[in-house]
Amino acid sequence: MLYDKTREKLVVQTPEEIVRQTLVNWLIEKLKVPESLIKTEFALSQLAPSEKGRLDIIVANPNSADLREPWLLAECKAGKADLQNLEAQVNKYLRIVRPLHIVLAMGNEWHFLSKNGKTYGVVGELPVFSR
Repeated sequence: MLYDKTREKLVVQTPEEIVRQTLVNWLIEKLKVPESLIKTEFALSQLAPSEKGRLDIIVANPNSADLREPWLLAECKAGKADLQNLEAQVNKYLRIVRPLHIVLAMGNEWHFLSKNGKTYGVVGELPVFSR
């Protein structure tokens, strides 16, 4: 079992959960994201009642009261995943949420994208969180 700080409970230690928790810890320690703004396994139905599924990680934007405009959205997969399938999954979420940053985490391989106007572009790193 692993302790998930953001859900404040023990969760089953699956390979995907390890990726998720590694990313959560990285956000807190490296990017200085406040724990209180991070939500894991967030139900899409909370944003759009007819939607099913869960966002692996969403970080609220302190400059917006609307969680449909988060600071970050992350999708996590264990090990080597098909990047195109991961991007397709995130594109479905982008119909509902418009984050400033996106992380596609496949095991130890992470890809970062940042909003550039109305589209997203690949970036080498994400900025340190600031209010």
